[in-house]
Amino acid sequence: MSQLDSGTFQQVKDLVLSGYHLNDIHGLACPTALLPEGTGIESLERFSLERFRFRGAMTTTSIVDFARYSKGYASPTEPARCFIDADNMTARSVFNIGTLDNPGHADNIAAITLKKTAPFRALLAINGDRLSQKQIAEWLEDWKDYLLAFDADGNAMQITQAAQAVRRITIQQATQADHEDADFSGKKSLMQSIEASSKEVMPVAFQFKCVPYEGLGERAFSLRNSLLKSGEPCFVLRIVQLEAQEEAIANEFRDLLISKFDAESVETFIGNFKA
Repeated sequence: MSQLDSGTFQQVKDLVLSGYHLNDIHGLACPTALLPEGTGIESLERFSLERFRFRGAMTTTSIVDFARYSKGYASPTEPARCFIDADNMTARSVFNIGTLDNPGHADNIAAITLKKTAPFRALLAINGDRLSQKQIAEWLEDWKDYLLAFDADGNAMQITQAAQAVRRITIQQATQADHEDADFSGKKSLMQSIEASSKEVMPVAFQFKCVPYEGLGERAFSLRNSLLKSGEPCFVLRIVQLEAQEEAIANEFRDLLISKFDAESVETFIGNFKA
């Protein structure tokens, strides 16, 4: 009798285990097969003409398409659940989440991430940055269709006039030295003054109107214009109460989605979900 090696014993073990689980395989809803090596289980779904069940992930930046897709896959017997993360301007609908008694796989979903519009991206890009005379003038001219300018008295200005004013600004610097001598004392002082002026009326504030995210409404953003006079003149545009504006935008996104699913088979929740 020939000597049996370890490989032969392993083969016998694999055959025994494969035969032991054959009855379990026949009882599964999805076609599967036993693989001898490691007695693994492999799904044969990919060899069928159709999937065993529908699953997938739809992604979009359109609120209209997200709502239409979500309502199309939800039904009164199998309602979908939509989780809204307003802080990140995202939402996710899960169609096969199931119930506590009959949990689903939660792998059939639709997701939306709102996209910033080009004007809003341009506005955020210059917020708080130091801009030279040329840079701020060109920015004003590039986005003049969205801008209103105001002088120190609150009067509206033409954007072309405001751009011309920042281009023609001049910085005047004066130094004054005072000396005082007495028999037992002396005093010296040095004062320096810097003044900025322009041949045109200077804009001190702006209003920028745009749609911040695709699918939302138009908003007006107030900007404060500051001039830094040390060295070469430069300007700083700052959005007034930006955080409050961002909160209002997030609330608008949340309320809009909730209204889209009102009286539909889609339940809405504020938060995130992970299966």
